Amino acid sequence: MMERSKLKAMVQRAQEGIVEKSRVGVVRNPEGGNKGRFVLFHAAMSFCSQKVRATLAQRGSSFDSNDMFILGHRGADGILVPAENYAPDYVRLRLQGKASMGRLVGAYSGVSSVSNAGLDPCAVPTLVDLDTGEVVVDSSRICVHIDAVIPGPNRLVPADPLQLENMQRQLEAVDLTPHPGLLYGFHPEDDRRPAAIKQAMSSVYEEKIEALTALIKANGDDAELVAAYQAKIAKEDGGRKVRYDATFQNELRSTTRSILVKLEGDLRNNEFTWLCASHVTLADLFWAVSLVRLKYLGLAGLWSDLSQIQAYLDRLLELPSIQSEVVASTIASMPPSAYLAP
Repeated sequence: MMERSKLKAMVQRAQEGIVEKSRVGVVRNPEGGNKGRFVLFHAAMSFCSQKVRATLAQRGSSFDSNDMFILGHRGADGILVPAENYAPDYVRLRLQGKASMGRLVGAYSGVSSVSNAGLDPCAVPTLVDLDTGEVVVDSSRICVHIDAVIPGPNRLVPADPLQLENMQRQLEAVDLTPHPGLLYGFHPEDDRRPAAIKQAMSSVYEEKIEALTALIKANGDDAELVAAYQAKIAKEDGGRKVRYDATFQNELRSTTRSILVKLEGDLRNNEFTWLCASHVTLADLFWAVSLVRLKYLGLAGLWSDLSQIQAYLDRLLELPSIQSEVVASTIASMPPSAYLAP
């Protein structure tokens, strides 16, 4: 917990790392409740950010949006401009949530689960709850936190113990689906990603490491920051080594297929209107984000023989929160995909 004024000052410093001020402090869902409470650092294209924004939309909550560019780029002069989420003051803010997570990431796994891989200190999303003085840094924990502190009906976390246990199992299944590995990696035989994605990913790890190395040099007197950047380098270097590794890329597909087969069985044996309860839960929102991302990457074939999943996705796509914060957001922020239309 942190004093509100001190936390707001950290937020303001972190916002300074976002170049275009039109993306800073924008009130989203302005007709919703909780105005001035939640500050979200996120990215439109970020898989984990979409989970959080869908949760906020589903609960009808307002939030202050800080939309970050999470890929670096080279200027006309050839100088590398780091991703905005690498900015020192943003990383310092994010590290305020480290105490609840334990360790920093130290290797590459192809998944984004903080509880399994460790905290990436340079990632999004990061939620600041000014009312409780907390910085929450894992997307699953962020969504549970949001649902817990917002009063009223339409709760996304079921009260029934068995339903809750099932929901938590589904959240873990989505977290363990290797979305980063599938987005960044080059499959040897069936790579259906948009050409612009392939081009960006051909040099993304090298550019990330270059930017992080420069930031370490520029902030050598801040031991905590240097350790954070070093942890990030270890992760990105691991990704660089398996980007074209055929065995690793095939394992990512196999893992994803196994997770989808389990989902198919859960749907087939389901007694509820939705996956875990008679109402929408976080499990439904998380699976919507997961399935839309797989579809965008041309991987819907992984469930082409699993009829329950396609019917489930069709229902999920009817939710306004998914239409706005997942489908529309993906289309607006990522290169066009032949597999995901408006």
